[in-house]
Amino acid sequence: MRSGWRVGVWLVLGSFGLGLAFVSPPPAVAAPCPGEPTACATMGRTPLGLSYQTALAILQDMDEKDRQARIEPLRKTLEANPADDLARLELIMLGGDDRKQAAIAASLADLLAKAGKVADPVVAALARLLSIPTIDAEGEEADARIAALVEAALADIKAVRSGAARGGQAGPTRDDADLLAGLIARRAVFDLDEAIEDYDRDVGKAQAALLQASIEAFSARLERAPRDPARFPLLVEVLRDNYYDAGRYDRLVEICRRWTGVAPADPKARRSLVSALAARADERNLADKTASALADAEALAVLARPAAGSASARLDAIESEALVASHRVRAVAQGKTEPVRAATTLAEGLQQLHAGTQGDPAQGSGDDLILAAAMLAGERIDKQDAATAEAIETKLLSVLAEPERRAQLRDMIAARYQTKGEVEAAMRRYRQSMAELAGVPLDGEKSWRFFAAARNLFELGRRDARRFDTDAHARALIDYVAEPRLRTLEGLDGKERARLLLQIAAALHTLAKRLEEAGIEAPRIRLLEREVALREPLARDPAERADRLDGLANAYRDLSDAFDAANREKEALDQARKRVAIRRELKEKNPSGFDELSDTVWALRDLGDEQRHVGDDKGAQASYQEGAQVGATLLERFPDRGGSYEAMSAIQVAMGHAARSTMMKLIHYKRAQATNLAHLDKLGDKKFDQDFLAVSSINIGDTYLEAGKYQAALTHLGQALEASDKSLAEDPENNSLLRRRARILDKIARAEQGLDRTEPAIATRRRQIELLEKLARLRGAAVENQADAYEALIDLLSRSGDHADEIAEIRRKVAAL
Repeated sequence: MRSGWRVGVWLVLGSFGLGLAFVSPPPAVAAPCPGEPTACATMGRTPLGLSYQTALAILQDMDEKDRQARIEPLRKTLEANPADDLARLELIMLGGDDRKQAAIAASLADLLAKAGKVADPVVAALARLLSIPTIDAEGEEADARIAALVEAALADIKAVRSGAARGGQAGPTRDDADLLAGLIARRAVFDLDEAIEDYDRDVGKAQAALLQASIEAFSARLERAPRDPARFPLLVEVLRDNYYDAGRYDRLVEICRRWTGVAPADPKARRSLVSALAARADERNLADKTASALADAEALAVLARPAAGSASARLDAIESEALVASHRVRAVAQGKTEPVRAATTLAEGLQQLHAGTQGDPAQGSGDDLILAAAMLAGERIDKQDAATAEAIETKLLSVLAEPERRAQLRDMIAARYQTKGEVEAAMRRYRQSMAELAGVPLDGEKSWRFFAAARNLFELGRRDARRFDTDAHARALIDYVAEPRLRTLEGLDGKERARLLLQIAAALHTLAKRLEEAGIEAPRIRLLEREVALREPLARDPAERADRLDGLANAYRDLSDAFDAANREKEALDQARKRVAIRRELKEKNPSGFDELSDTVWALRDLGDEQRHVGDDKGAQASYQEGAQVGATLLERFPDRGGSYEAMSAIQVAMGHAARSTMMKLIHYKRAQATNLAHLDKLGDKKFDQDFLAVSSINIGDTYLEAGKYQAALTHLGQALEASDKSLAEDPENNSLLRRRARILDKIARAEQGLDRTEPAIATRRRQIELLEKLARLRGAAVENQADAYEALIDLLSRSGDHADEIAEIRRKVAAL
């Protein structure tokens, strides 16, 4: 919803597509009665019996714990008496009615009819407005129905206020009636937010009318007690959300000034005034009202000074916010014509913030000023004014002492260069960030920024693999987490040290995954070995073991896979065994859990594969059989979970690989295909993961191919290609999927050749080679089977006729490999 404390969107990072709003939390809602003159003395029940106190408690954003505590007894009440209208209304107000929308709408319609008979405007308004989310209509019909409901509810709200008790009459006092009316209108605004955002409904006029009704009600309460500080927060909240009022910020600033005049030391009042001034200044900057924006900046500067007679010259959190906002607003105004001067203003703001908070980042990190500088430099980059962009960057770097803040600025500017296609400029900044951060002690934010820069640098580098030294990049990562550096963490609190090490391990894992996707294996092993070395000691802590085993098992999985790709089978087998041991341990603790069962199946499948690779066929069969038994349990207990079918299919394919006879291979592969088709039938084509159908179909086709049954092979390989292409459509640059497609095309070409279909085989080989050459460009080196594909095409062309020129060109490519 859009009910949060917004202070205006003051900058948009151009082609980043990143909008940045400076947000501070809303002031707490006033308690229903404390501080009110009547102190709820007249609060009772509506004509239908709804407790005013109950309605007020719910409408003022009851916290989640209290909300849940109230929902359960209401449900029990309704079980005992389904006709209890008011319990039903309260449950709907709390968002705890999980019936279908049509049933909720029927209950509200019934309640509305009863409210009409006894003239209960509170219940009537609530019933109308709570029914907004239940409207089952589209387009203009939905908009018209919502507008009619809101119009009728506004009349109810007016009746609540006009019918307030006076001089001891029954019912709520004028103050209580205004509070209730304002809260009802505000609650409806939230539901209309959802109607606008989730259903794209044109109900802005209705929402504006409700906002205005809420403002009028809260304002009336405030005017009757202009010096009661308890009455300001609700009015401030609804004023700032009234996006339909072009002058809302002027009104908001006025109310916040009145609030601080009544309660000058109240932090909520002070923060609200700072936020209101900043929001108004941002709006004025966007409208090119520079002089007015600068006036607000000056007002913010006044709020940034410690109060007269303050015991400390150190800025508190709100004064820090005011100081940052003042310099940011001023810089945005200056940046339109004097970008270097604006950079100076931002730099001065950072210096003053550092001095005023005595370098305490908890009091103010200066993020907003750094973001503003990045935006300022980005605008110059967009205008191809690199010299000014460099001057802005240099100016800010000159006052940023902390490496993590310097990296923050550099990386945002690098991203802007990246979007403009200036890759070298971006890569240089990422390298600078990594180098600086590698030279200082580890901590959470520094390591996070180091690995963020490393990921960005790798993504850029892999686009031109011939010029990017992946091995050197991996060495830099390994050096960053070398044992001597980690020993510097020994003085940290145990939990903080573990948290940081797990953060580093996760970053290594992510980068290793990026290397795998790019088809770069050797450096990947070193990263994963380091990850395992970090995770293993942490998993030995009995108190934390259960929470840390999953990450360790995944590290073993990927390291085993990396060893396997490097033909280091025994090491791959060792890691696979460690992974299975963890999965069995976790399954013993929760034998009925979906994740525990599924993860065990996959671990046993991979262990069996590694056992086969080292010639242990008996061990592989035992692993596959155990995996199939666990898979059957998984499918029996979770027949509606896609992962059940996927795990079972994987183990069936593996059993096919291990089978000795063609017949047994086909039996297992076709079982896998049947599992995939059952899964497809359950999910439908759009949600089904085509990868599994592709794999089973490839294996059936390959088995027929090896048996010389070429037509049957073509049928199943065609199915595999279709499924694989659907996966590629979702992820067209996925290295693994592209390589699989190349393998399928190789098999199709062989089947076509077996049927003496030379011309189709030539066309298929050309498609395969085109794909292999694309993969080689991405990798910066020849890929597996590339030379074999060239030779196969040469053989086909030689048989087909006069292709001397093409054959000569292909031979040049073979020689180049």
